[in-house]
Amino acid sequence: MKHRAASAGAAVLTVLICSCGSGPAPKVTTGAPPTVVCGTVLSTGAAGPVVYDATRHLPTIKYETVGNVVIFRVASSCDKGARVTWVPSSAAHLVKAAYAKDGNMAAVVLKPNRPQAAFQLIATRNGKTVASATVQLATP
Repeated sequence: MKHRAASAGAAVLTVLICSCGSGPAPKVTTGAPPTVVCGTVLSTGAAGPVVYDATRHLPTIKYETVGNVVIFRVASSCDKGARVTWVPSSAAHLVKAAYAKDGNMAAVVLKPNRPQAAFQLIATRNGKTVASATVQLATP
């Protein structure tokens, strides 16, 4: 009788194991979601990029993020953006921008033009500086 009960238990366990694994495989993602600011996709890489909030005091930016770019948020909302410049302008170029409802920039993606690039990002609204950052890339 003990032998029969043990066999029945093993059969139930086998059925449970088989039926649990018979459904569709779960979908697993290993990448970060797209980086979106004000409805504009700024990055779709598998690794999530660093987005610096230039509306707050930042330390000097020493490293590029995924894609060898630097990404800055230059407005605190998507209602009012800012006019963005960087000095010297030859140190980087604009790759992409996200725009606020007023037509000014809310975020920018800049690509440094050379290793160890250095520049100052300045964002203004109505003549006042609303965001800034210093970029001085370290030696790779």
